[in-house]
Amino acid sequence: MKILLATGAATLYGISLRLAFGTLNSIMPIMSVSFLILAPVVVGFITVLVYMRYKKASALGAFFLPWVTTFLLLIATIYLNLEGSICWLMIYPLFSIAAGIGGLFAHRIMRKRKINLANSKDILDENQWNNRFKVSVILVLPIIFGIIERDHSLNRSDITIERSVTINKPTSKIWKALTSTGAVLKEEKDGGLSSLIGFPKHLETTLDTLAIGGKRIAKYERGLYFNETITELIPNKKLVFKVDVDPHKIPPTVMDEHILIGGKHVDVYEDIYTLKANEDGSTTVSLSSHFMINTPFNWYTKIWANFLMKDILDGQLELIIYRARH
Repeated sequence: MKILLATGAATLYGISLRLAFGTLNSIMPIMSVSFLILAPVVVGFITVLVYMRYKKASALGAFFLPWVTTFLLLIATIYLNLEGSICWLMIYPLFSIAAGIGGLFAHRIMRKRKINLANSKDILDENQWNNRFKVSVILVLPIIFGIIERDHSLNRSDITIERSVTINKPTSKIWKALTSTGAVLKEEKDGGLSSLIGFPKHLETTLDTLAIGGKRIAKYERGLYFNETITELIPNKKLVFKVDVDPHKIPPTVMDEHILIGGKHVDVYEDIYTLKANEDGSTTVSLSSHFMINTPFNWYTKIWANFLMKDILDGQLELIIYRARH
């Protein structure tokens, strides 16, 4: 019961913070150290502070108890349509570790408080108002630092990822599969990990003309689509597409606003297909994608960006493989 009280109180605080940052996103953005690092530290702090008012907790318990709170926040914010599953899956490990650190901070304070209580109740009573004031200040720290931080901690990083596969087919066959258009059949659809975590599946590709300046549209589930323009073309050897995504034309239900392609934090610039004929008659197909991320902690974001983009590129290569063989 005490766990429910502690995690429930901290969850309500976390939801309140999310609503505050969401409402005032222009002056204290959600994609910030203040919200994604400092806020969970305070959430973990509240969890353990409330819990240890009634029961003892080990340091290990103080670290992992806030993970229950972060899980409740995950469920609640998804249910209330405040966050999407993709965003939560990416941030949950970092969010929970930060909450655990906050829990350890509260554990240390509560242990010291109990020692003071055992040694001198008068000293504790004299400082009781001061202690409550300090806790109140801690509760508003994410908002204070969020207003100060704004977008100053964002750090843009350009990334290029390449994936290759060798197919036992001549380049002419691969080129035809690469430039084919139409609906993606059920047996052609990629079942990669990116789809499992909620990234829309590829539905259809259209190409008006196979020439420089030709327009290709790649359509995905839930209204997501990419406008692509051919900027370089060498038949049977190379095909380059400039990618253009208008985030304002993507339905808000497609992806979380914080990882919206074409938005402030993520954008894709170019896709390059290259074909190399091998002596044994096979063809090596390479697909590289040039994109950018713009977050306060690119060292962490890059892990997920590489994972997701590699999976998406592998899915595109699998489609070429299937069409080249059928």
